Amino acid sequence: MALIRVFLCITFLVVQSVIVLHGQTTCRFADLFTIDELVSDRNNAIHRFKMHMCLWEGKFGNGVGYNHEIGITYDGHKIDYTTGDLHENLQYWTAASKEALHINILALYFMDNIYAQQFFGNASQNDVIQILERKIESYNDFHRRYPGFGGFLPWFAANGTAMNLLGGWESKVPGLDNGQLIWSIKILIDVLKNKNLISLADKYERRLELMTLTAIPVFYEARRGGLRCESRILNLFNESQMTNPNNYETNGDCLLDDPYEGELMTYYMDLYAPWTFYNYTMEERNRLWEYKRARLVRDEYNTSTNNPQQVTVQRGFWFSSHEQWKYLYLPYQDIDLQKRLFISGEKVRVHHSAQNRIPGLYASVASDAKVGTYQVDYYSACGIQQIAFQPVEHTSVITPYASFPVIMANESIGLAWYLNMLQGPAMQNMYGSTEATNMNGLTISPVITWDSKITTVVAMLSSHLINVTRQILTRDQTYQRFFNITEYEWSRVFGSKPLLGEDLAWSLPSVQIPRSPNGLPDFTQCRNALTTTSSTSSSTQPISLSVLHKPSYITISILLFALFILLLK
Repeated sequence: MALIRVFLCITFLVVQSVIVLHGQTTCRFADLFTIDELVSDRNNAIHRFKMHMCLWEGKFGNGVGYNHEIGITYDGHKIDYTTGDLHENLQYWTAASKEALHINILALYFMDNIYAQQFFGNASQNDVIQILERKIESYNDFHRRYPGFGGFLPWFAANGTAMNLLGGWESKVPGLDNGQLIWSIKILIDVLKNKNLISLADKYERRLELMTLTAIPVFYEARRGGLRCESRILNLFNESQMTNPNNYETNGDCLLDDPYEGELMTYYMDLYAPWTFYNYTMEERNRLWEYKRARLVRDEYNTSTNNPQQVTVQRGFWFSSHEQWKYLYLPYQDIDLQKRLFISGEKVRVHHSAQNRIPGLYASVASDAKVGTYQVDYYSACGIQQIAFQPVEHTSVITPYASFPVIMANESIGLAWYLNMLQGPAMQNMYGSTEATNMNGLTISPVITWDSKITTVVAMLSSHLINVTRQILTRDQTYQRFFNITEYEWSRVFGSKPLLGEDLAWSLPSVQIPRSPNGLPDFTQCRNALTTTSSTSSSTQPISLSVLHKPSYITISILLFALFILLLK
């Protein structure tokens, strides 16, 4: 009897531990949730899901995804096709866009956001301050060595003990990525000041002042009245030349004429660049909008339901989710027309996938690779052909981060699509979500990157960033111009006749990523004991039997304890 009691006691403790660990620390946490739970927010499912998500994405973003010595992001890592652990290939390069995402989540931490705190493993404020201190020190060191960039960032190498030039980018700098970075720094400064971290805020403010001062010579092409996609630098090392417009020229023929993420730089230049310092009138900035107008086009998406209808949207380049990055920072949705178009576009995004039995969404992303191989290409041309300017070339690869604008339009619907993709084979690893998967479930993109992972986290929390931007614009007396430009430019194209199809219902996934007995398994270091490997139906139920929640844990624990006491008598 004594041995039985010992055995029962050990069994009780082991089972209890397994339940708790399985519910709270498994990297395949997607199997703990259902779409129905997220949509209805049953048992506080959205909060629990977001906490899991930030915990695991933080193992990349606050772990292997950046160089801790210099405070600078890496683009990402390859991951082992079998284990899900890091593969030998570090993607040691990075760019202003990745730095923007890092700065966004750092800013959210200093807003006392519980999800951002979870992302950083509930690190102390001093530890997180040190990340920002090392980052700005690295920025300043890079500028001292290469002042010709004018404080902006090219693609560069982040491995080693300093930021260094990257082959192919030794003398050019992109406009689009730096538009993302400049707004991120501006938001960060305000957040740091509100936390009374004045010395640190001042360091970033000096950086912002440098970028503001040099923005016109680096990016403005006066001949056509637009902003350069890439600026070529003639003298990289003479600091006196960084305010000389003749030191810069357009690389190729491309100007930022898009009404998508490239517009972030356009708004910053319009609202804050020192036009009169360079002998322009303030009316010169109006040319930026005139040059862009050809790309702002009304389109109608034709649904393929039994009761077809047209839905008015803004035509996309490819209608890739990546194009919606501008909504992370600026209060576009304060303008009623913009908000309605944004919501309609995201309804169409999920409708298209649901009606065509696509188990996920499209965004520019790294390609899938054959099982056991690591050669990936970058698939830019992903999207919805019917409402795109450019040919969509890739429709077999879906990515969890493509849900990020849907999350901003309707959180529960967006998270449901994100969940559906995470529940695919090998779509969760020791560092959070996997880059992408073929919709057949047989191959993945064995990569983890800032774009495909942290964009979604930032989108989930973007309302806090937008609130800060709105306050900044109001205080700087630039909000009204932002509002007026946005309202005028979009009314020119969409205001003359009613928007169609605004009553289109939100769509949930109609199919799951297949999981066949002989197909791709989950990573060996990220498996759930209760995950099935059987084929799935087209329902929206999860492919895992592991759907226990905290109330279930409590019930099972009580039953086990009662049984334990009963048998001891």
